[in-house]
Amino acid sequence: MSESDDHVVLWPGDPGTLPLDVRRALVALLRGPYISFRRDPLVWSALLAHEAVVRRHLGDLLLDLVIDADAEVAFSRNLEPGPDFDQAVPSVLRKAPLSFIDSALLLHLRHLLLQGAAQQERMVVGRDEIEAHMQAYATSSGHDQAQFGKRLTASIKRMREWSILLPTDTDDRWEVSSILALILTPEVIEGIEVEYERLRRGGTGDLPSADGMTEEDAESDDADSDGPDPDEPDTDETGLDETESAT
Repeated sequence: MSESDDHVVLWPGDPGTLPLDVRRALVALLRGPYISFRRDPLVWSALLAHEAVVRRHLGDLLLDLVIDADAEVAFSRNLEPGPDFDQAVPSVLRKAPLSFIDSALLLHLRHLLLQGAAQQERMVVGRDEIEAHMQAYATSSGHDQAQFGKRLTASIKRMREWSILLPTDTDDRWEVSSILALILTPEVIEGIEVEYERLRRGGTGDLPSADGMTEEDAESDDADSDGPDPDEPDTDETGLDETESAT
């Protein structure tokens, strides 16, 4: 590896200019859903040490960098141009649509996270607790009990793939990630509540998406009934490649 001013060459013919740790941080942010000190201290340290460089390179891709130094989490999202910019800006990251069950579960997890923050402790929740709470939404979901159970299982799986539910040493118990406080903003919560009211009145409408959720294969609540089998063995995978230290 050779280095000249700010140009770092990792191998002969390397077209890049950044140190390897900075490139890893950029890749982690692009792969998503987020990076954190807890999941990868080295990537997190590189991000903080080179925040301006990372932010500039993301900006070239029309992406914004969101960092919560207190929670030690960060993610990238589509850049919002200034109000005086009158040209169309493409969206780089596609937001995953939130189904009715996804939204209800996210609101519940956000509430649990607030409880944990008030007690200054991490919040851990079990599958049985989630299922008991979510039964209140079974009728409003428009599905029979079997369909609702299957879709709730799929929603829990998505929360794990998005790393909102983090694995613990106990099967079917997860820690609620602090990233949810950044993803589920007050504006998104307000939008969800408005749509809930419309649904209660018999209306229709799409539930809002949330920043940071960019899972390409996310299933909507209108998915075919042959979706994930609720009896399928559960795993602790998050949908991210841990060996690459992506997050």
